[in-house]
Amino acid sequence: MSGPSRGAAPRAALLAVTALGACVALGGCGTDEMEAAMAAPGSSATSAAVVCAKDAKPVDLPASFPVQATVPDGYVVTGVEARSAGRTVVTAVSSKPFTQTLADMQRAYSTRGWTASEGEVEHRDAESNFAGNGLRGRWAIREIPECTDNTSVSVLIGK
Repeated sequence: MSGPSRGAAPRAALLAVTALGACVALGGCGTDEMEAAMAAPGSSATSAAVVCAKDAKPVDLPASFPVQATVPDGYVVTGVEARSAGRTVVTAVSSKPFTQTLADMQRAYSTRGWTASEGEVEHRDAESNFAGNGLRGRWAIREIPECTDNTSVSVLIGK
C-alpha cells in the first residue's frame, strides 16, 4: 500500500504539540514554534469541517481576551482554544474575499498598539507575527475554496 500510513496525521499532530510544548512562553518562541501552534488541529481552514460565514455559529471570546487582539468587525469567531503558557488561539471566518480580509487583518494588527513583523503573503494565504500591548502573536488567513469569497482566520496570542 502506498501513501501515508493511518497513523501519519496523529504523529504529525503530536510533533506539532511537542514543538509547541518545547516553547514555555510565547516570548521564547521563534517563528517555527508559532507556525506549529497555528497548525494544530482545528486552527485552520484545512480542518475536517469547513465552515462558511453564512453557516458559522458564533462563540464568545473569553472576558480576559484583549480587546486590541479581536478580529475585525463582521468576522464570525467560531472557536477559542486555550493553549499552554496562557496562549489562546481564536478561529474565525470572514465573509469577505481573501484580498479584503488581508487588508482588514493588516490594518487591525498594525494599529491598536501592534507592530507587525515576519509575515508573508501568497496567492491564497498570508500570515504575520505581531507584538505590542505586552503580548505577542501571529495571525494567519486562508482562502476557503468551498465557500465563495470567504476566508478563514486564525489568531494566536500570548505573553
